[in-house]
Amino acid sequence: MYKNYKLLLFLGAAVIFLYFSVEKYEDFSLKKSISACVIAKSKIKKELNPQEAMLICEKEIKK
Repeated sequence: MYKNYKLLLFLGAAVIFLYFSVEKYEDFSLKKSISACVIAKSKIKKELNPQEAMLICEKEIKK
């Protein structure tokens, strides 16, 4: 019986931890994707400045 409480407590803590970590790292992942896209766009199109490339990438990634 005591093991069941420990398991439920562990699962509850794990769910709470995962909820907060997804929120934190989702933004980090989005920023990394946008910066990788900006680098690729800038290398492909030499006349494109970084600010324009960032706007294009943000629109593409957030779709």
